[in-house]
Amino acid sequence: MSSSQPAEADAEVESESESFTGQGLPRVEDHRILTGEAEYVHDITPENCLHMALVRSMHAHAEIVDIDTSEAEAHPDCELVLTAEDLKADYNPMPTGVGRVKIGGTGEAVELPEWSLADEKARFVGEPVALVVASSRYAAEDVADLVDVDYDTLEAVADGMKAREDEVVVHESIGTNVVDHEHIEFGDPDAAFDDADRVVEGEYSWGRISGVPLETAGVVAQYDDEADSFDIDCNIQLHTLVDETIYETLGYDADDVRVNVPADVGGSYGTKIAIHRYCCLAAMASQQLERPVKFEEDRLENLQGGDMHSSDREYEVRLAVDDDGTMRGLDVWFVDDFGAFPRYPINQVLKPLSVLTNSYEIEDVSYEYDLVLTNKTSQTAYRGFGVDPHIYALEMIVDEAAREIGTDPTEFRRRNLIRPEQMPYTLPSKNIYDSGDYPATLDRIQEIVEDERDGGLLDPEVVAAKREEGKYRGVQPSVIIEPGVSGSDWTDRQRSNRDALEERSREEVEELPEHLRAEISEDGTVRAFLATDSSGQGHQTLVSQLLADELEVLPSDIEVGYLDSVDAPTEYGSAASRMAVMLSGATVGVAEELVRNLEELAADHWSVSTDDVSYQDGSVELIDGDDSLSLAELAAIDADGDERRTRASYDYDHPATELEEFDEALTGKLPVYPTAAFGSNAPIVEVDVETGEVEILTFHTVRDCGTMLNPMIVEGQAHGGIAQGVGAALLEEFGYEANGQPQAITLFDYLLPSIENVPKIEMEHTETPSPFTETGAKGVGEGGMIDAPASIATSINAALEPLGLDEPADRIPVAPDHLRKKIRDREQ
Repeated sequence: MSSSQPAEADAEVESESESFTGQGLPRVEDHRILTGEAEYVHDITPENCLHMALVRSMHAHAEIVDIDTSEAEAHPDCELVLTAEDLKADYNPMPTGVGRVKIGGTGEAVELPEWSLADEKARFVGEPVALVVASSRYAAEDVADLVDVDYDTLEAVADGMKAREDEVVVHESIGTNVVDHEHIEFGDPDAAFDDADRVVEGEYSWGRISGVPLETAGVVAQYDDEADSFDIDCNIQLHTLVDETIYETLGYDADDVRVNVPADVGGSYGTKIAIHRYCCLAAMASQQLERPVKFEEDRLENLQGGDMHSSDREYEVRLAVDDDGTMRGLDVWFVDDFGAFPRYPINQVLKPLSVLTNSYEIEDVSYEYDLVLTNKTSQTAYRGFGVDPHIYALEMIVDEAAREIGTDPTEFRRRNLIRPEQMPYTLPSKNIYDSGDYPATLDRIQEIVEDERDGGLLDPEVVAAKREEGKYRGVQPSVIIEPGVSGSDWTDRQRSNRDALEERSREEVEELPEHLRAEISEDGTVRAFLATDSSGQGHQTLVSQLLADELEVLPSDIEVGYLDSVDAPTEYGSAASRMAVMLSGATVGVAEELVRNLEELAADHWSVSTDDVSYQDGSVELIDGDDSLSLAELAAIDADGDERRTRASYDYDHPATELEEFDEALTGKLPVYPTAAFGSNAPIVEVDVETGEVEILTFHTVRDCGTMLNPMIVEGQAHGGIAQGVGAALLEEFGYEANGQPQAITLFDYLLPSIENVPKIEMEHTETPSPFTETGAKGVGEGGMIDAPASIATSINAALEPLGLDEPADRIPVAPDHLRKKIRDREQ
C-alpha cells in the first residue's frame, strides 16, 4: 500500500449543526495548493533522472521515407534515440477504442494498430515520430532537433464530412475512414414522423474544443531491473482503470506496472485519460537505459498534439411536431471526427443516449452516427463526454420548431417537459431519470426573467434603447439534464458483437464499485485511502467530512490518502460525475464496517456480547457500565491481536447494479447513468450587430443535484463548468486548415475564457434527493459544460430574432465572424 500527499482536515472545524455533511466546509486540499506545498508530478525528479523529448511530425499526412538518427546519437548529451522500429521489437501497439475494423466493401475485419511512435507514416501534425533522452530537457530538445526525418507528403483530409467519401484514406490497411457506424431506433420513429403535422429540420456544427488543464501531462518512469517491473508516477486520470493501456503496451502484467498519481493534479476534465502514450514511452526509455526517465509536456505540445482534443461533430436533426405544440418524434444523425486514431475510450458518441430527449417526453427516436478518422489530433474524453453537443443540437431544433408552429419557445418547452409524477422516468433509450420537478424549475427561472423585464436588464425601454445602439438583448430559458455516475459495462459496446446483445443475460453484466479503506492509527486518528485519483475535485474533503459524521469525530481527526494502481482494485474512479455519489456511498459503508469491527473488538476485550457495547462519539462504551475505550485504546488492543479489526474496506456498488429497472439498458450495453441532476438556465446576452461580439450580461441558473454534500464544492463545480461552457459557446476552437495544419497551437490562438468573458453568475439551488443513491446525492461534475453552450446559443437566437435571422447560432463556437456573416447575408 502506498499513499501520496495525504490530507488532514487541519482546521479545527467545529460544526454548528448536527452534521458536517451538507455544510460548505473549506477544502482540506486548498491550503497546500495555495501555499505552494502541493507536489505535482512535475515536481518529482529522482536522483540520476534523465529527460525525454519527442520529435513530432510537422506534416498532417506523410510517408516516413527515412529517419536518420546518427547526428542526434553523436550529441554528447544524448543517451538514447528510439523510433517505431525499435518499439516493435520489444513492445505492443497501444489499445484503441474499436476492436477490429471491417475493411471497406469486403466485410473482412482487421486490426487497426497504433504504435506509440508513428509507424511508417505520420497521420497528424504533432504525432510523435521519435523519442530522445538526454541529461536535461534542454539538451533533449537540442538532440531532438538533430533527428532528420525524410517525409513524402500526402494529401490530407481534415473535414469529417469529406472524410466519409474516402477519397483520401487515413489508414490504407482498412480502406475507409468510417471505422464505426450505428443506427438505433427506439419506439416507431417512422410512424411518428409520418403522423405528425409537420417535420422541422436543422443542421448544426460543434467545433473541436477540449479541456486545457493548467498542469500539462507529466510522467516519471523507473524500471527495476531486479524485479523486472516499472514504477510510474504520472498525472493520468482513471489510473486504476486505464492502466491497461500502459501495461498491455509494455507487454507486462498489471502487477508489474505500478502507476501512481500524486494527490494534486492541476486539472484534467477527462483529457488526461489519454496520456498513456507518454507513460509508455518514458517507461520504455527507462527500461532501455535502466535509469529514471522524465517527460514534461509543454504547452505547445499540449495544444497541438497531446491527444487531448474532444468532440468535433456535424449534426442533421429532425423534430416531428403537431401544430398544438406536441413533440412526436426525434431523428438525430451526426458525424463525429475522431482524428487520426479511434483512441481509448471512444464512447462519446453513445453517452448522449443517456439523455436522449433531454427533459422532454418523446417516445419515438432515431439515433445514428458515423465515426470517422481524419488527419487531426486524436480525440479523447472531455467534461460532458459528448453530451454537450447533443444537448446543443436538440435545444436548437426545439427552438426552430417553436418558431415554425408560431409558439413561444418557453411554452413549447413547458408543454413537453417530463412531469414530476412520472419519476422515476424511463427514457426510450432505457436510461432512467431518478427524480426532479422540471416544470417547477422552468417556472422559477421564468420568474427570474420576468423580474429582469421589470426595470432590469430586459426592461422594454432599456432593450429598445440598446437596439438603437445596435445592441440586441435576449434570453431563452430551458431545462437541461446532467447524467451522472457512469457505469462501465456499456463502454465497450463498440468492441462487442452488437447483434448478440439482445440475447445477453443480466448475469453477464459487470459493473465496477468504488473502493475505500479506513483504519485507526495508534494515536486514535483515522486514516482513509482512496482507490481513485483526483484532479482538483475535493475528494479528500468529501471523505473526511462524511467519515467524520459516520464515526462521530472531527474532520481534523481524519487523514485521507491515495492508493496506486497495484494496491487498489480495478476501479472506474474519477469520471462521469461519479465521485460524490460513489465516494459518499463507500464512506458510509466503510464506516459501518469499521464500527462493527470496533464493537466486536471492545466486546471481546471486556468479554461481553456485542449487544452490551455501543459505539458513539469516537469511542466504544459499555451500555450498562461506566467503562469506555477510545479509538487510540482500541488501536493499542488491536495491535496485540491476531487480526486487525481497526481496519475495514468497503466496495460501494454502482447504484444501477441492484435495480431491475436498469436491466434492459445493462444487458443491451446502453449507457446507464442512474442520477439525473438538472438545471434551468437563462443567460441574458447582448449581441453587437456591428461586430458580432456577444456579451453575457448575467447568467441566471437554478440547479438541482440532489443532496448537496458540500455546497461550496457544488457551487465551485457549477461555476467552473459554466465558465468552460462560456468558452465553448463563444471562444474556443481547435481549428484546422484544409491540409490538416492546426490553427490553434498557442494560447493566443486558442481563446480561453477569462475574467473578461465569464459573466456574473446568479445561482439558486433546489434539492431533490436521488432515490437510487446512498446519500441522495447526484453527479454534479459536468454540469455547466453540458448545459451552458446550449443555453447561450438559444439566447443568442432569441436576441437576434427581431432581425429575422435563420438560427444565427447554428455553430459552436458562435464566434463574432460567424454572426457578422449571418447578419451581412441577411442585409444583402
